[in-house]
Amino acid sequence: MRILITGVNGFIGKYLRNHFQGGHEIYSITRTSNESLCSENDYVIDLSDVNGVKEKFENNIFKQKIDVIIHCAAVLTNIDNKDITVFHKNNSITESMIHIASVTNTTRIINISTIGVYPNISGTYNEQSAIEPSVNHECLYGLSKVCSEELFKFYLKDKMQVINIRLGQVYGLGMRKDRIFSIMKNELLRDNIITVFGKGERISNFISIDYFIEKIKGILQNDEIQGTFNLGEKNLSYYNLAEIIIKEFGNSSSKIRLSEKGIRSKVIIDSSKINNL
Repeated sequence: MRILITGVNGFIGKYLRNHFQGGHEIYSITRTSNESLCSENDYVIDLSDVNGVKEKFENNIFKQKIDVIIHCAAVLTNIDNKDITVFHKNNSITESMIHIASVTNTTRIINISTIGVYPNISGTYNEQSAIEPSVNHECLYGLSKVCSEELFKFYLKDKMQVINIRLGQVYGLGMRKDRIFSIMKNELLRDNIITVFGKGERISNFISIDYFIEKIKGILQNDEIQGTFNLGEKNLSYYNLAEIIIKEFGNSSSKIRLSEKGIRSKVIIDSSKINNL
């Protein structure tokens, strides 16, 4: 199978490329190169430059049909970032991918979206739940992902299978340092304590990178899957998450410090739709 993976310098994209390159013909796109990307199938392309992408793909640079695209590339944000260019750049990336998917005659596109499309308000959310990313700190990222889901369906649904994956918080070795799992782990290793805000009551959905890879393998093996799916592994309180991190990286004297400050919403993600498949 010929698989194109975007964003292979990122945490998820890198794992996908490393896992699948042994059994499949892997092509990759990244905005910046590094020493690990040195094969003739690795391409340095700024997907936010729509005109540049269209010019480059005028004659399909891959020279042959791509069977599946796994689209991970995105401009991420954080709590303090309200720069509207995050939204615009991600929409440009989506436009570029619509063009690439069309000219490469791709059969399927797996678009990595986020559970951040749902509001950070206590409740249980399935694929039919209300979309409201404006309630979240990472609103611009979640909003751009809503747009990508709809744009891929609008432009590509009659040409190929479109699969949108609303992903929980992914954790594993090599993940970003500003993610909650890394923040807790680093504090533990530094101070032998984990500070949990909101008295640890907040609940969110977490998914290990290995579990995610196994689910993507299952999707690739099922030719009939298409549509939008939540994908998570465990709905955990942040107190439970701290306990898990201490069990793996701490010792008998490691402690959890509860803080009154912080979010206490209990957001339960229902992943039964994809699990039932």
